Amino acid sequence: MRTRTCLSLLFLASFAAMSLAPALAQPPDTKKGWIALFNGKDLSGWKPRDGEKPKPNGWKVVDGVYVNTPPSTDIVTEREFYDFDLYAEVKLAATTNSGLYLRDKYEVQILNSFGKPLSENMCGALYRRIAPSVNACKPVGEWETFELSFLGRRLTVSHNGRMVHDAIDVGPKGTGNSSERPDGPGPLRLQGDHQEVSFRNIWIRPRD
Repeated sequence: MRTRTCLSLLFLASFAAMSLAPALAQPPDTKKGWIALFNGKDLSGWKPRDGEKPKPNGWKVVDGVYVNTPPSTDIVTEREFYDFDLYAEVKLAATTNSGLYLRDKYEVQILNSFGKPLSENMCGALYRRIAPSVNACKPVGEWETFELSFLGRRLTVSHNGRMVHDAIDVGPKGTGNSSERPDGPGPLRLQGDHQEVSFRNIWIRPRD
């Protein structure tokens, strides 16, 4: 009986530890070409976006999560990418207004849009160009997932496991606060010059 009780307590303790552990990203297998862009400790591999006027940097790491608190700025990867697959997890606050900029040009909008009608300005939209096919946004405070494939000008996006863009043509010009760079490789940019937002588990798989 004592042995069975001890085993039961050990199982419960292990289950509790698993429940408290941060969620793992879906593509952790580096053998398949996935690269972790966040190490959970610091902002190695990232830098503030170049701009005309320097801005405060409100990005910091809290318990393995990359938290941005205004006043702040956008951050970009030091490495540039063209064709790639991307996986990212993001948590929104009530006032979050952020974005994932692909090649530093095309913005996938990140905005508190739970329960709202479809629009070109909502979460998951190619900002002010193409609305998502469905509103997949969760309530504020829950972790959300984005899975993207960007090949040439064709962009496919799944938001929380639901397809919202299926090989759409992003067009030749950038969206939102796009850089003026010509078509070609560019960094991944996380918009941080608006309100609070949190990221974790960002992985990329180059397809060049």
